[in-house]
Amino acid sequence: MKICSTLHNHCMLCDGASTLQEMAAAAYAAGFSDLGISCHTWAPFDPGFGVRDEPAYRAAVAFLRESWRGRLHISCGMEQDFYAPAAQRDKLDYVIGSLHYLADVAQGRYFAVDSSAAQLAQAIEELFDGNGLAAAEAYYRELTRLARQQQPDIIGHFDLVVKHNRGNRFFDEESAAYRDAALTALEAVAATGAVFELNTRAVYRGHRAAPYPADFLLRRLRELGAPVMLSADCHLAAELTAGLTEAAARLRGLGFREVAVWHDGGFTSQRL
Repeated sequence: MKICSTLHNHCMLCDGASTLQEMAAAAYAAGFSDLGISCHTWAPFDPGFGVRDEPAYRAAVAFLRESWRGRLHISCGMEQDFYAPAAQRDKLDYVIGSLHYLADVAQGRYFAVDSSAAQLAQAIEELFDGNGLAAAEAYYRELTRLARQQQPDIIGHFDLVVKHNRGNRFFDEESAAYRDAALTALEAVAATGAVFELNTRAVYRGHRAAPYPADFLLRRLRELGAPVMLSADCHLAAELTAGLTEAAARLRGLGFREVAVWHDGGFTSQRL
């Protein structure tokens, strides 16, 4: 299949390393028809992470859209964390719902599950008395709440909690207990109608051997008929399509026949 668009893309307005114009130029060079920009929402407990001035962000993406009109269709989205929803969702073309933190909200303690193994270890020790499985189960409960309460259009990196769990360092990903927690959440999230992304970032950055979500979760998504899209979770223009051809082949190998693609401001289906 020809990959003609992606939606999970960051730039220098949040934690990305490329400008908006560089992102658009890379998409055009790749033969894209559409490109979505999805900077992180701002979280007061992690102020260096996201976009604090959402109107200015939307204006910047609108300017980009006009400058590429007729060559590339630009859409304005945001990746919102459960604990930091977008201020004006109705002004966005789409929202990616992601859970990046394990938290004790009452005490104002937030630990990113993806920033480092040390921070995940700290979260497990301080919030779950050293029980890694309990931390993973809590992650999936919160992800379910995110999908049900915030109704995002897309679910980002569904099983992000495994990023630093190489060698089952914190919990056993093959265990029935872990898989039950993940599958229960998957089914609940799928019931909201959200599109799941097959996110390749952890693979091309060397953190994981396989993309998010894991194959056993993808198989269940196929059984459920839930829509899946391809995403590099790009933070650098050169990474815009990283791993996507391999991801498409992975889906075909698991029995998928089509993927959700973004075209002219909305989702449609494309055969693999």
